[in-house]
Order: sequence, then C-alpha cells, then structure tokens
Amino acid sequence: MVSDYNELEYYAKIIEDSMPDSWRLIKKITGVIPYGHYDGLEYDGSKGILLLLEGDIDVIFHWKDKNEVWHREALAKESLEIWIMPPEYRLSWKRFFVMKSLVPAKEVYSDEKIRVYGYTSHHIESLKEFNEIASSFPSITTGWPDSPYHTGVLSWVTWKEDINLIMREALPPTSTMP
Repeated sequence: MVSDYNELEYYAKIIEDSMPDSWRLIKKITGVIPYGHYDGLEYDGSKGILLLLEGDIDVIFHWKDKNEVWHREALAKESLEIWIMPPEYRLSWKRFFVMKSLVPAKEVYSDEKIRVYGYTSHHIESLKEFNEIASSFPSITTGWPDSPYHTGVLSWVTWKEDINLIMREALPPTSTMP
C-alpha cells in the first residue's frame, strides 16, 4: 500500500512553517512508520513522513572514564520526531505480545485526513566525537539523564497543543483535478 505523499507533504510543510524560530528541520524521510510501532513485527501497510526537528538546547552526555572520573559533554541537542501518517494508519495491537518492546511514538493528532505522532529525544551533533568517547575505554558508564527521551521536556513546551491547533485549522490540500 502506498501513501499519497503529496498530501502528507502538505501537512509536513505546515508543521515545518509553524515551529518556533529556534527550531530547525534536520531531516525529512519518506516511507516510514512511527518509532516503536511495529518493533519486531512485519508491516506492509501505509507509510508516512518523518520530520526530525532540532531545538537549540544542549543535551549533556554523562560518562565515566576508566579512572572513575565523571565527565559531561554537550554532544547533542533536544529533538522532536514527528511522523505524518495517512488516516488509515494504526498502531498494531500485536505489539502487546512483543517482549521488551520499545516505547512507541505517541499519537498527538488525528482526524479523517491525517494522523500525527510525536517522540521527544535528542539528536547527536557529532557522531564522530560521540564514537571517539564511546570507543576509547574498555568499559565505561554512560547516560543521557537530561535527554527529552527521559524527561519529555523540550524548549518548545507547547508542541503538542501547537500541532493540534495548526492541524485543526489546516485546510485540505487543493485538488489538481479540473
């Protein structure tokens, strides 16, 4: 099943144009499903668009070196992953039976024309720097305790409400049919 990506792109653009000035689009991917929805399961239904949005707040990586000294490095920025999905898309009830399943992206808006899912996290700015730290020790303790993945807190505090409002007010895309 193939989604009408032109229509989904229309709604993606509305979200892009409505985010705060301090936020930016890092990546847009077509043909995806929301994070954690079909973890370990086959899926051949409708797919949508992922917007990876990044804010300007640093997320600190905590790590302990081999001498038991803790370090804190600003290696990431707050991020928000938004999936724009066709209205027929649904989270599978079968994922209930997947042991140790991922925490899935949550639905933040739905109506007869679209479904929107969101997931707060962090985006690593320099994978090279992160990998250097992570691979430099035989055994280290690491963590992202202040990541929006754990806290659910972003500088764009009203993102759910804003997306709901702009999607409710969005006019359907105009048809190209005569």
